Amino acid sequence: MSKVDAFRKLFASPLEKDEVNLMYLGYSGVIVRTSRRVIIIDPADLLKDDEVKTLKGVDLLLFTHSHWDHYKSDVTLNIFKATKTPILAEPMVANDLKGKVPADKLIAATPGKAYTFNEISVNTVQGIHRGPINLYQIKIGELSMFHAGDSGYVQVKDYPSDFAFLPTGSPSPTASPEYALKMAMELKPSVAVAIHGSADQSKEFEAKMKEKMPKTSVIIAEPYATKTVTRTNPVNEF
Repeated sequence: MSKVDAFRKLFASPLEKDEVNLMYLGYSGVIVRTSRRVIIIDPADLLKDDEVKTLKGVDLLLFTHSHWDHYKSDVTLNIFKATKTPILAEPMVANDLKGKVPADKLIAATPGKAYTFNEISVNTVQGIHRGPINLYQIKIGELSMFHAGDSGYVQVKDYPSDFAFLPTGSPSPTASPEYALKMAMELKPSVAVAIHGSADQSKEFEAKMKEKMPKTSVIIAEPYATKTVTRTNPVNEF
């Protein structure tokens, strides 16, 4: 299946209200589609022009920070041109986009603050990295998800979430399987997705989760494969 066909599948498959379609792009980049909303997080340089053209109904574009494996200006502007979606970004990213994106479509996300876009609400959490980084808890209707960028461990017990995207390491200097586990134990997700790490680091995280949180389903994501998950059990589509 080509990447373009994979994107078409992501947007075409029907979803129930408790289901979510996930597509992992690489690094910490993900596309999340619920039955009503679509969010893209940290696409970096992972979406090419022909893939951007397949994007449908994108409601929000989020960036955790400005590093190359999370944010690239020209790709971001291509996505915005195709979707006209609002952008919520760590302030260094927002500053780079200032003047390139209409002011009413660009918000600099301050840690500790919450933001609302129609029925999407976003809580911003300060992470730990080499430079500023935002982590996000996103709520869409009854569904909640947490995206930890490629941060080291920070306390997230106040943000329990149904789904958690957790970084396991490489090329991040701060993320690790141990820190991902610690955040998972506080978030208590029904589904944890290992992102931003080597295959060995993600497998180590999976093993630790099976020992400490056996009721949580763990996904080691494969780039450009669509996976449908619910708040209780994942439905395998790889």
